[in-house]
Amino acid sequence: MVATVRALMKDCAIVLFDCDGVLVDSEPISLATLVDVLDHFGAPLSLQEVSDRFTGRSSSAPIDHIRAQTGQDVRAAFKPFFYQKLFARYDTELRKIDGIDAVLKALSDHQIAFCISSSSSVERLEKTMQVTGLGPWFGQRIYSADFVKNGKPAPDLFLHAAADMGFSPKKTVVIEDSVAGVTAAVAAGMKCVGFVGGGHYDQDRAKASERLYNAGADVVIDDMNDLAAGIAASAA
Repeated sequence: MVATVRALMKDCAIVLFDCDGVLVDSEPISLATLVDVLDHFGAPLSLQEVSDRFTGRSSSAPIDHIRAQTGQDVRAAFKPFFYQKLFARYDTELRKIDGIDAVLKALSDHQIAFCISSSSSVERLEKTMQVTGLGPWFGQRIYSADFVKNGKPAPDLFLHAAADMGFSPKKTVVIEDSVAGVTAAVAAGMKCVGFVGGGHYDQDRAKASERLYNAGADVVIDDMNDLAAGIAASAA
């Protein structure tokens, strides 16, 4: 696995990180919260259905689901209600993905650029950086789906982030945990490392890996220490 990551990183100039499920183990929290929120708005789905439909997608996807099921336009009400519940849980439950600091240190040590390119809103990303202490690693190098017209699985966000950072898609590696994110990376002409080490895949790692490979991931890992080792080896 480390050898495969090493080969992938050989020509890499910049790494684009998804946030939820990649930098932080937030997906179990957000998916469970979304189940409650959809039920509140009269458009209930099971936890598995929520995971299948909305992992890696922006908030427009559940808003569209509510509209289709109920006829309600909840664009103004959805985010405040969802974030009130979500952020209360973040304060006590949100944790970094094990090994992510080692990855970020390896990139820094070997002078490989990196940034966040996430379907989350700016507000949610700011809260995440604050709670986990990851903010100093990224500074202002944080790109949100709020910045582009079309979120993942469209390639717009990744292309925007790479261009704004001054790098070619061919020199870019994306770290993603969702089919939507991997699909976006492939469409952008970027290499992609799939990650299935988040808590939302605890019961489904093999199937999750298969889904990411089928979406076009170049390699799928479940331990960030493998990525850190591959980055270090690529610079040797």
